[in-house]
Amino acid sequence: MKIGPWLSAVLMAWPLSAAETTPTPPKTVLCLTVRNQRGETVVKVNVDTSETPDLADWGKRAGEACTKWTPKISTLLASDGFTPPRSVTLRFQNDKKGVAGTSGDKITIAAAYVRGHTNNIGMVIHELSHVVQAYPAAKEGFAKPGWLVEGIADYIRLYHFEPDAPRPRVNPDKASYRDSYKTTAAFLAWLEQRNPGAVKKLNAALRQGCFKENLFQDCAGKPLDDLWCDFADSLRK
Repeated sequence: MKIGPWLSAVLMAWPLSAAETTPTPPKTVLCLTVRNQRGETVVKVNVDTSETPDLADWGKRAGEACTKWTPKISTLLASDGFTPPRSVTLRFQNDKKGVAGTSGDKITIAAAYVRGHTNNIGMVIHELSHVVQAYPAAKEGFAKPGWLVEGIADYIRLYHFEPDAPRPRVNPDKASYRDSYKTTAAFLAWLEQRNPGAVKKLNAALRQGCFKENLFQDCAGKPLDDLWCDFADSLRK
């Protein structure tokens, strides 16, 4: 069918659809790979800042910290039969609440938190410790003690990644080893100083799904509650 001049003019003036005029921007993913002297991949870190391009530089810093610290944490938390993670993914989300969360080898980070705490790379190391911990899911007869899981992650962060940072202030009259995070980390650091290898033994039992609180007595010669009392007494002194 022949198109008249008036129809040609209409077709030329008709706007194209958004899909035709505005191409979808590619995902912003930075891939950092560390190889050993044999060319084998030690760890690959993917940093996804698709939703948060303003955090690309911060994400790169966090990714570089992960490439450096994944092997270190894997050594600190080594156990028989353990295979260190070969990949880690950092994803920044605008709608993520809180600080960050970890599932498997994926760390999801709250963009709003990072924008307000640009110096806190340590929280990424805490989450990276969870990736390396790789503890099994809860099963019948075994429930992971959350206070110890978080305490070990903060122990790695505070006493290895940030050894020169101010030490946590623990109130010996009100605190408990079950308070988790910094409080439990301080207790574990005290325990490790007096019983080298204690944290590795606790970590190994958690990874094997056979942790019991009496393991503290095996590691340090006293029940857990008595060890905490000794720690609290050391703070009072």
